[in-house]
Amino acid sequence: MKSSCRYKGQAIPCSTPEGFWDASSSCYLTAVATPRTLGDAKSIPPGSRFYRCWFVFDVVDGKPVGEETFESIVRQGGPTQTMDPREAARLAVEQMNFEAPQLGLSPYQQSATHEAIVNVPIWMWVTDPGKSTTGPQTKSALIGGVGIEATGTVDRIEWSMGGGEVVTCKGAGTPFNRAAVIGKSLKQIPDSPTCGHKYRKTSRCEKGGTFAVSATAYWNVHWTGGGTQGDIPLDFTRAAPLRVVDLRPVLVAPDGTDNVPQSTAVPERPCP
Repeated sequence: MKSSCRYKGQAIPCSTPEGFWDASSSCYLTAVATPRTLGDAKSIPPGSRFYRCWFVFDVVDGKPVGEETFESIVRQGGPTQTMDPREAARLAVEQMNFEAPQLGLSPYQQSATHEAIVNVPIWMWVTDPGKSTTGPQTKSALIGGVGIEATGTVDRIEWSMGGGEVVTCKGAGTPFNRAAVIGKSLKQIPDSPTCGHKYRKTSRCEKGGTFAVSATAYWNVHWTGGGTQGDIPLDFTRAAPLRVVDLRPVLVAPDGTDNVPQSTAVPERPCP
């Protein structure tokens, strides 16, 4: 996983031999049993936690530059005890603005009613990519005395095409360019380079005569704070109906009239 931690906008490792990154103190923290301080140690509230601080003051070629401070970082306990970092992270993630992606489906060729066609490539993509739908999204917050930095990234988008078929795509997909296929036959429609599907049957026998297509974005939110780190999985789904039809041959009588022999008709198969 790529680093989700930042120092003044620059990516840095979330953990090093110096400890875990804590954005609120700009330190890599390591828990210690007793504090180092030039002040009165007796004034530290009972139940406090102590951390060795390796203070970062610059980033060079993606590597943090810093030094250990003499003073320990003190997180108070007692009546004002620092919140469990995991709970603080959960609350920070609740403040992040995640949304289910809007669905793009194509090519709806030769149809004013948005019908897909059997054996013609369907392109799938997210029509509103951004930090809320496809990421990444970062949140920094001070909650319960704990500085939390969380970054959410989309691991994958799973498209449920109906009929039990699922297509897994690593990104937002490629938008379909209708202008690029003007004048081409259905056989010349290309497959999507990133996220596509072909239906092998119509939706005629499905409930409502459509396939229930849905896209689920699976996120992972990696967080650091309070001398520790963790991951929170999330998922968001949006659905849309899609009618899939089969282009049936048009029969023409040999004499050019409308008198098509009954024996040449192609009956539709009954639904099970």
